[in-house]
Amino acid sequence: MYFGLFTNITCCRSAGGPIPELTLRVFFEYDEAGNQIYRGLCTTCKDSDSNNDVGNATLAEQIENKIQVAPVPVQTDLTVIWDLSIKNYITKIEMLPYNGFSILKSVNINSNSDNSYVFPMGSYPYGVYYLKFYLTDGSVYTRTIIKN
Repeated sequence: MYFGLFTNITCCRSAGGPIPELTLRVFFEYDEAGNQIYRGLCTTCKDSDSNNDVGNATLAEQIENKIQVAPVPVQTDLTVIWDLSIKNYITKIEMLPYNGFSILKSVNINSNSDNSYVFPMGSYPYGVYYLKFYLTDGSVYTRTIIKN
């Protein structure tokens, strides 16, 4: 099994003085054990760095600052509030314990007319819980909750 890794090298000086900035992409290949088997310049790579491109952010990355969960740590009721601009991107929210696969609560957001939901947590034991936000593009955004 081979996989590649790219890295950028920015050159801005030469022995004769400054030169215009030049970015080269170096390609690395590794074998199954993690040993480097190839290192060379990538001649077919695009010049732009796609990692810094804001337009390529996933939906989960775009909505993470638009969801508020309070209070943390929670004792009785956990309130989840999301911005109205992202309501159509969230399909459902599930609450799970950190060490279990059973879903404690599942909420269908499409049937909820509000931009918030309150999870009653008074009957749950203390510990760590996960809120999973299922999004329309198929990705899942997870938020960790602590209950005292």
